[in-house]
Amino acid sequence: MNNTSYEASLTIGIIGLGAIGCLISSQLPKNSKIFALPRNPLQKSTFFELEDRTYEWPTWQGEALDILIVCCKASQTVQALQQWKDAISPETQIVLLQNGLGQHQLIAKTFPQNTLFAASTTEGAFRSDSHKVIHAGIGQTQWGHYSGKEESFKLALTSLKGKHAWSDNIKQTLLDKLAINAIINPLTVKYQCKNGELLTQPEALLEFKALCIEVENLFHQTDYSISFNLFEKAQSIAQLTANNYSSMLQDIRNNRLTEIDFINGHLLNEASKYAIDMPISTTLLKLVKFHEQKNKIC
Repeated sequence: MNNTSYEASLTIGIIGLGAIGCLISSQLPKNSKIFALPRNPLQKSTFFELEDRTYEWPTWQGEALDILIVCCKASQTVQALQQWKDAISPETQIVLLQNGLGQHQLIAKTFPQNTLFAASTTEGAFRSDSHKVIHAGIGQTQWGHYSGKEESFKLALTSLKGKHAWSDNIKQTLLDKLAINAIINPLTVKYQCKNGELLTQPEALLEFKALCIEVENLFHQTDYSISFNLFEKAQSIAQLTANNYSSMLQDIRNNRLTEIDFINGHLLNEASKYAIDMPISTTLLKLVKFHEQKNKIC
């Protein structure tokens, strides 16, 4: 099922206007009507600056949504969609643009009448202050059908700014990204370093290699598949993003809840079904959880 053109002006809601949510919303077609669905529904609008331009999205006030793009953290997804369930009609297409796995199945069960799409991006963005977003790295966003009735995606990807592509196997795209995130994210928390330093610190590199073997072993012993040699690909990504701090390390340093339960936690849940031991992943999960508890994040 391919993405086809939808010529009418679309009404699009955005949940999760963090750095990536802001960036993606800025790339939507100019004739779209865009609404923010913030945690505080009394907030009148959400504004941010990106590349010397100011964007301001009004808060949803009952408009019929063609598409709802969810960019909040995986751990916040169910709560956020329950909060804004009145904005979701059976015709609203829901898109989850997030790290991790597990939340997709939860949303598919919670909103069975809706067609669920997923997106995965290699774009880089961060906030330099509360209202300023920096586009830190040019990447590509892939979109695809995840579950629900087979129907064309209402958003024509050719009408978006930036690099966007349709994936006929978005689940594989998500699995591939999950594997990379399961390596780089928790290790940067353990070693409190930039991505590239995982390859230059001898102790970190040894653990990097061992974790790649452990995660790849899980993929080979289960129904999951992976599209590449994990060590080679993870090494390449760490080099390409050498000066970046992973999203997980940024979360810990900013006293935010991480997505560890939907990344390494998801893989450990899968491993338990097959009685596969993953000692490095288990230790890293506990370490990240320790940091969250130490910071009194809940």
